[in-house]
Amino acid sequence: MLKNLYSKKILTQISLALAALGFACQTSATNLMQVYQDAYNGNPTFLAAKSTAQSQMQEVPLARAGLLPEVNATATDGFNNLDNNSSQGQPIPLPSGGTVQTLSNNGTFNYNQHGYVIAASQPIFDFGAWMNYGQAKFTASAAGATFNAALQTLMSTTAQTYFSVLAAEDNLSYIQAEKQANYEALTQAQQKFEVGLIAITDVEQARAQYDQTIAQELGAENTVRNNKENLRAITGVYYEKLAGLINNTVPLLAPQPASVDEWVKTADKQNWSLIAARQTAEASRKAVQVAQSGHLPPVDGVADYTTNNTGTTPSGQADTKDAYIGLQLTVPIFSNGMGFVSATAKQASYNYETSLQNRNETYRTTLNDTRQSFNDTISFISQVKADEQTIKSSQVSLQSILDGYQVGTKTMLDVLTAQEDLFNAWSAFSADQYNYINATIALKQAAGTLSPKDLQQLNNWLTENPKPFTSTLYTSDTNDIKRSSLGGG
Repeated sequence: MLKNLYSKKILTQISLALAALGFACQTSATNLMQVYQDAYNGNPTFLAAKSTAQSQMQEVPLARAGLLPEVNATATDGFNNLDNNSSQGQPIPLPSGGTVQTLSNNGTFNYNQHGYVIAASQPIFDFGAWMNYGQAKFTASAAGATFNAALQTLMSTTAQTYFSVLAAEDNLSYIQAEKQANYEALTQAQQKFEVGLIAITDVEQARAQYDQTIAQELGAENTVRNNKENLRAITGVYYEKLAGLINNTVPLLAPQPASVDEWVKTADKQNWSLIAARQTAEASRKAVQVAQSGHLPPVDGVADYTTNNTGTTPSGQADTKDAYIGLQLTVPIFSNGMGFVSATAKQASYNYETSLQNRNETYRTTLNDTRQSFNDTISFISQVKADEQTIKSSQVSLQSILDGYQVGTKTMLDVLTAQEDLFNAWSAFSADQYNYINATIALKQAAGTLSPKDLQQLNNWLTENPKPFTSTLYTSDTNDIKRSSLGGG
């Protein structure tokens, strides 16, 4: 009777493990889209990337200014007080042969003076300014692509960290359930030992297995805490409870299109990091042309209009107007040494070579990530299906070993090992489901197609109140076994 009771309790604890995994508290749970919104509004890395992109995009209007006309106006208005004692009269010859002394302009003069100057210039030929403008456009384009890459990284990191919390919680539930099952095994072994049905070895084996799961539980609890802290580092918010998978399973959707080559083609065109690397390389190429343009003379059209008005001065009153229009050619002859332009151009060329190699590295990394993520997605689909079969096989094996234990053909160690195998199978099934989710996210990020719509699709797989597994609780009353419902069983 004790053997039969123990067999039923072992199966009961496994059932309770699944119930504990799916059990939902009445408190409200935060779903993936809510967590992503917190990250979008409060993640420092993403917000820094956003402001950096906005700053770099201002390079275009700044560079365009070098191609537009420039007009300046200067006005003056002031009062002069002049005490003139230095002028002497000059002798003027007379027709009779004598001279006459002119009056000098000695004296004190108080007069106003005012005027203004309007000057305009328009670049007609400035190769460096045009190349600088082209460089600015590539820089702005790279900034936009970098921002989009940062946005996809935010989505990917947030979702993967979210599911890492769920995976850790699942693993903790399985370990706790296994611990409880091991505790039941230890209790039964002690009872059997006390009545002389088994040796002390079985008790020690059960105790060792129970102690092992206690240590595993401590580690699993710490993993849950750490993963929640990782999520808090992204969003700035601590989440007591997250929405879990509906029925603790995910739809296993194969990548569409089903060809890895098609995904690689998409990544080649749409991966934002690759686009940014290409635009950065083009900006560096323009920088070389900007540096080389230091040898070329710019031509500007210039015009100015000047007026000057004064009161009575020693020379009389002044009222002048001067208008000028023409071309201005500036020839660089000597500036910062004769080799400055050449050295600047060489430096820009080396920077261009660096950006080309960075582009090539990003290209290879992007295509490699795309292929691996595609292969991982397909592999995890197969792995999850295999895990399901492993669970079924482990359940059958455990039942068979329990039956053998009842008749004495199996030992306690056999039971504990089979029991551990079953819980490990459930744990692997859970982990591979989350690995599948992460692989699909990584694939779309590598292809450059990851969007909030994809997160919403994942969010549709979640529920604030996951449905518990059907479970059965067995209790003993003398020699009878009573069946009662637990959590919708």
